[in-house]
Amino acid sequence: MKTKLNFSVLLIKSRQSKQLTQREVASAVGVSQSAYNYWESGKHYPNVQKLVNLTQVLSIPLEEMIST
Repeated sequence: MKTKLNFSVLLIKSRQSKQLTQREVASAVGVSQSAYNYWESGKHYPNVQKLVNLTQVLSIPLEEMIST
């Protein structure tokens, strides 16, 4: 998986390019806004199911999400 910093930047840029708030992405993925914020801040990674949900919500290929 990407380093936490690279993963965080990918999430932030993808979310902003779709003009979504953290709350909107979190709701679509099925987590709290604070949990999503942890992903964007690089404190934690999502589990596999949430990672798949993120790829769908943010239109990011899974390969891009997990590549190093």
